[in-house]
Amino acid sequence: MKAALLYGHNDLRIEDVSEPRAGAGEAVVAIHASGVCPSDIRSYTGSGAAKRAPWTPGHEVAGVISELGDGPTGGFAEGDRVVLDWRGVCGRCHECTRGAANFCENLVKFPIAGFAEATVMPVTQLRKVPDGLSLEAASFCEPLACVVNAHRQLPMPLTCNVLVVGAGPIGLLHTQVARSRGARVIVADLKPERLETARSLGAHDTIEGSGREAVLSLTEGRGADVVIVTVGAPSVISAAFELVARNGAVNLFAGTHPKGVVELNPDVPHYDQVAITGSHDFIPHDFATALRLLEFGLVDVAPLISHRFSLDSVADAFETTKQQKGLKSLVVSEL
Repeated sequence: MKAALLYGHNDLRIEDVSEPRAGAGEAVVAIHASGVCPSDIRSYTGSGAAKRAPWTPGHEVAGVISELGDGPTGGFAEGDRVVLDWRGVCGRCHECTRGAANFCENLVKFPIAGFAEATVMPVTQLRKVPDGLSLEAASFCEPLACVVNAHRQLPMPLTCNVLVVGAGPIGLLHTQVARSRGARVIVADLKPERLETARSLGAHDTIEGSGREAVLSLTEGRGADVVIVTVGAPSVISAAFELVARNGAVNLFAGTHPKGVVELNPDVPHYDQVAITGSHDFIPHDFATALRLLEFGLVDVAPLISHRFSLDSVADAFETTKQQKGLKSLVVSEL
């Protein structure tokens, strides 16, 4: 079969590899949709890309079971449409038993190898895609699960002011989840076309840029009750603390790339009682919740898909995402 192999910096090649076979408790999944994630781009452009070369990236994947191995099937059958969860948690360690399975001490990072014609995964890591939900939409389940994890930590009373900084695919997922929670949502970005998409997906107000005066004018001079930062730039993170209201919260959703240091006046969290939360991956229930958000139309991802590529053009998909053209690039089996 065909698969994309990453050999090093900006060196992604399509090659013929052996077809996967299902072992005991495993399934072969024919891949129908695989999303390009910023972490894929960091692997693609990073100086350490060659350390484990060649390997196949891709972890935002949905497809159809083409083969089941011996042993437990988990209730799955050949032909089932499924989405893949790459994080295998034990459910028994200290972190899992206290509800923080995203930090599982025995975590198994299953290599989905999503930019290929097929992959093999344990059936325990599969979730059935509900009828009526496309495989393209289901491929957003993994990033949406990360968004759900962030929202579990954020107080968001009805009609509170939520500012989402960044209207890329992640920011637009946050926009819709916040809207579904009953928040008044403000979205800030530098690109007018992304703000237009944000408005079409339920943002009540948009700001071109992230100026403090603009935020204050929309929030009766108080600032946003919740600020969600989806841009991994230290300067943007620092600015978030000038935009948050007293007794509010700032969620640092994006990691910083390249790494940097953020200067923070400690009087802001102290005297203004501002909470600072982070977000890292997801727990299994977040993944299930994300699938339900997609199933019931509470989150619409169709407007986020700006480019579709065949597997043969996967390098073009990476370059498109690297250059921040459009919103989300998908590699799909049928064009």
